[in-house]
Amino acid sequence: MGHRKFTDIVDDLSPERRERIEAIKNEARADTIAFNLAQLRRHRELTQSELAQTLERTQASISAMESAGDNLLSTWRNVIEGMGGRLELVAVFDNERIALPAPETIGAHA
Repeated sequence: MGHRKFTDIVDDLSPERRERIEAIKNEARADTIAFNLAQLRRHRELTQSELAQTLERTQASISAMESAGDNLLSTWRNVIEGMGGRLELVAVFDNERIALPAPETIGAHA
């Protein structure tokens, strides 16, 4: 059995297979990106002032949230929803990912 170049192997893949591989790679990248609140805001191309206006807060309160190291899930949910997204929770184990419900009381103390 001879050696083959990686590019030769890739060239032999069907377009459908290449597309599926790209989708898997993109999903893996999405699963490994971890942002803090400031990085998330910048990724969404928002200034602190713009986010503050959306959340009906002051720019200083956004700065304080971004500086805090222990934001509640309710804070994350409010910020993400203010950016037009939704918060999803997933428990990750060795070989298992379990989606968790996001009740309206996320972040509330029992």
